[in-house]
Formats: sequence, C-alpha cells, structure tokens
Amino acid sequence: MIKQMVKWELRRLFKNRKFKIAFTLQLLVILLIIPLFGSYVKALEEGGFFNLSVGGKGYLPIGISSEKNSLTNIISENKRFDILWIEEKEGMELLRNGRISALLVIEKDFEEKIRSYRSSSVQIYINTQNPKSVSAYSELNSILLGFRDGAIEARIRDLSIATPNIELIFQPPTTNIESSQNQNTAQGQGPVNTTNIPERPSNFQEQIERTRASFEDERGGYIVLLVLLLPLFLSGGMLIDLLISEKERRTGEMLLALPIEREKIFYSKFISIMTIILFQLLFWVLALYFFGRIANPLIILPLTITAILLLSITGLIGVYSKNYKDSALIVTVTFILLFLLLFGTSTLYVAGLKEVAAISPLSLVIAIENGTYSLKEAAISILPSLSFSLVLIYLSTVLYRKDEFYFGPRPTISDLIFEFAGKLQFNRKIFSPYIISLIFGFIAIFISIVFEIFFGIITLYFTESIFAILLLWATIEEFSKSIGVFSAKKYYPLKWHEGMLAGMASGLGFALLENIIFTFFTLNIFPDYAVRVFIMRTFLSGSIHILSTGVIGIGIAERKYLVPFFLLGILIHFVYNLTVLQGVL
Repeated sequence: MIKQMVKWELRRLFKNRKFKIAFTLQLLVILLIIPLFGSYVKALEEGGFFNLSVGGKGYLPIGISSEKNSLTNIISENKRFDILWIEEKEGMELLRNGRISALLVIEKDFEEKIRSYRSSSVQIYINTQNPKSVSAYSELNSILLGFRDGAIEARIRDLSIATPNIELIFQPPTTNIESSQNQNTAQGQGPVNTTNIPERPSNFQEQIERTRASFEDERGGYIVLLVLLLPLFLSGGMLIDLLISEKERRTGEMLLALPIEREKIFYSKFISIMTIILFQLLFWVLALYFFGRIANPLIILPLTITAILLLSITGLIGVYSKNYKDSALIVTVTFILLFLLLFGTSTLYVAGLKEVAAISPLSLVIAIENGTYSLKEAAISILPSLSFSLVLIYLSTVLYRKDEFYFGPRPTISDLIFEFAGKLQFNRKIFSPYIISLIFGFIAIFISIVFEIFFGIITLYFTESIFAILLLWATIEEFSKSIGVFSAKKYYPLKWHEGMLAGMASGLGFALLENIIFTFFTLNIFPDYAVRVFIMRTFLSGSIHILSTGVIGIGIAERKYLVPFFLLGILIHFVYNLTVLQGVL
C-alpha cells in the first residue's frame, strides 16, 4: 500500500506546475554551479580574492621575526595575512598594543636545519585580548603542522628510516603573550650513517609543493560541502508543502478516510520527497565526479544521512503547523540552526579539531574526500544524526495520528510537553514527580546544545566576551532543566522540599548525560585525561547542576519566589563557570 501511495505522490508532484518550475530551477542551478564551482576552486588555488575563512584579504595582521625561508613563503601565500617583518622585541610590543594578532618567531638558521635534516623550533605568540588572535593561531598552527608532516615524510623516504616517534609540544593559547608551540621534526630517529646523508633533500621543493597542495585539497573538500548542501536545503521544504497544502485545501480528508494507518500516509510523503532528494544528490555527485571535483562518490552516504535529518525536522514542522504562515518562521529559524550546527562542526574539522567535529555527518564528507575516514569515524558521524532523525520521525507519526493536528484545535507545545510528562507517571505516585524530572533532565541536554550553539555564536559575534557566553550558557541550561520540574508541578502539588528534590533529579539527569558526552570526547582527544575529567565533572560539575536546579525547584514549587530563586540558580551556575575559567578548579 505504501508503495502505491509513494507512486501516487510522485505522480502528483510531477504533474504540479509549481513543482515543475521549482524542480527545473534547481536543475538549472546545478548546471550553472558546476562551472562556477570550478572557477571558485581555481581562484582559491591561485591565491585569488576568494577565502573560505572568516575575514577577507589582509584581515589578520601578523608579525614574523625571521629571514625569509620556505616556511614563510607558504605563510605569505595565505591572503588573509598582512605580514610585518619585524624584530622579536618590537613584535612583542605591537602584540601587546593589539596592532598585530600573532607573532611568529623562527630561528635564523631554520632553512639550513631543515635542509640538513636537523630539528628546528617555531614559536607562536598571541594576545587573547585580541579577538583575531585565535583565528590567526588556528591558521598558523595548520600551516606549521602541515609543514612538519611534509618534512617527516621526506626524511623517512630519503633516509630510508623507520617512522620516527614525534612528540608535538603543545601549549593552548590561554595566556596573554606566553603561548608558544615547539615544532620538533626529527626526534627519535635512531642511528643513521651520516656519510650517506646528502647536504639537502633532493626533493625539497617537492616537499614544499606537497604541503601547499594539502591545504588546497582540504579547502577544496570544504567547498564541496557548500555545493552539495544546496539540493538538500532547496528540497527540504517540499515535505512541508505537501503536508500543509492538504490541511489548507482540506484535500487530505480523503486520505484520512482510507482504511490505512495514518502513519503510512506520512511515510509515503516522506519517502516520495526523499526519492527526489536522492535523485538530485546522485546527479550532483556524478556530475562533480565526472568533472574531477570530488574523488570518492561514497560521500553520498553521509549526505543521505543529512537529508534524512533535514526531512525529519521539516516533517515534524509540517505536521505541527496549521498553515504556511505558521510554518514560515519556524522553518527559517530551524534551517539556520541546522546549518550552523552541521556547517559549524565541519568548520572545526578543517580547523584540525577532527575528533570534536566527527559528530557531524558533513565532517565525514571531508574525511571521505581526503581518504582519512575510518569505520569508527563513520559510526560517530552517522549514528547520532540517524538516531535523532528516527526520534523525530516517530514524533511526527505520533502527532499525525491525532485529529487535533488536522481538524484543530491544535495543542500548544507546552500542552504536548505536559501530555508526555503525564505518560511518565508511575502507579506509586510518590516517585512520579522525580522520575518525570529525571527523564526531562536527560532531554534537556539536547535542548541546551542546540540553543547554546545558536545563541552562543550570535553573542560571541556581537559582544566578543567569554563572560557573556558563560552567562548565556548557564541561563539556557537552567531553563532547559527546569522544564521537567514545571511538568511535574503540573500533575503534583509540590511543596518546597519536593520541588527541590524534583529540581535535583532533573539536574542529576542532565549531569549524567553531559558527563558521558564530555568523557566520550575526552577519550577521543585527550585519552590520558579521560578518567580525571570524568571524576572531576562527576563531583564538581554534577554537584553544581544538582544544586542550581534544586534551588530553582524551590522557586517553582513556591510560585511567589520563582524569579529570585531562578536568578539564584543561574548565579550559582555562572559563578562555577567563572571559577573553572579562571583555573581555580
């Protein structure tokens, strides 16, 4: 039955004049974007005015204390840098005054050491009072790591030695001036017959070109995301159009009268739009592969997962909205949130934070293009998005079965939350408010992540203040955790101590899941510190979450004290964040 309904939906779509025009325009965009895409990449590789990072040409003034060498030549090709050739003492003064965003100190005999297979060090100084410093540090760090890796590969090949044990001494840029990075390129190589070592690598220029090409390839993979995201977002609103048009025209009543489960009606619409998106993705991938702009057609797998995520979100919006006007704002905000989440995490991948960025399916696109993906990375990228999509699809079918979402009156979001809370009640009502709060505490972590990313980016852009970010995060997390206490209060007349316990239960649920997520990322980034981070967060961060939401729970139970206790809970959380930031804990 679903197969027949999918065919019927597809025939109806392709007979629709509005859809034909929209689909034709999308195909024209595809055909036009390929040559534009080629010009874009060519301009990037030739050092033109195109740049994918924040800021334009000359956006980052940096100082270099060194003679010109192969490394500075590569740095000079980055059009974002406005380079000043200065002495170290003068550079420090300019860095303190904010005239430059970073200072690079390179040994005078750097070129000679590199050519003769010896170690050399490079120091990066930044001033964290300058917002541009972090961006400059990220750019310079990527170049240094690429140069180091290229040098290692050349030495292994030319000297016929085993892979050396390279120790990268890394100090995060947390202090004003003293941050530095020591790039050691020849440690632990073992005994080498020095009589067979040439004065300089025979392929030294090839090594430099390979390093430069690696940067271009990675940024080229980043541009692939820009192109391949277009069919997803262009087609993402079709499912909403199918669902809402039937509500406004009342043509869906015939479908509801059919002897078929309502969720199958929703599935038929979902599958029909997914089929169209897959067709477009396949067209794009094959076209770009034919023109040599992508190296591996397997990128269609993470893009398909992204399409499912997008459709599951738009499907839920379409079921909940009663007309186009109602859905317009929701769709706009949702697409912005989704774009920031997916594209923001893929940006972290390009910046080098691959373990953190792996959670996004779009990061897997870059990994596949670079040939660096693994089964572990694929699972980390696919499973969270796919699981979240399945949850949203299930919620859409649950709502689609309700007459209120078609005939009205439509329940509010708070009504749905309270209805869900009512289903969590146990026979032993004495425990029910705490179970409700605990489960909503688990859910609150996902609500917080979405809003912290969205509003965090906006706040950082306008204020450039880490204190504003910490206050914002504390506020969002406390509001998210309080939903469970409000839901429990809906069904049970909580006294002040019961409200406190309900708040503590919500904080406990939030802290447990947050600690699991933090520990997971720590295992991937700093495995040696995973146990320490887990213990610290369990006893410190976990206790603060329980305490702050417990205080808010008192205010929810005693309504007249709601505002002061809410502010007190946020203040407790904010003070803890400041304490951690200052390094006291």
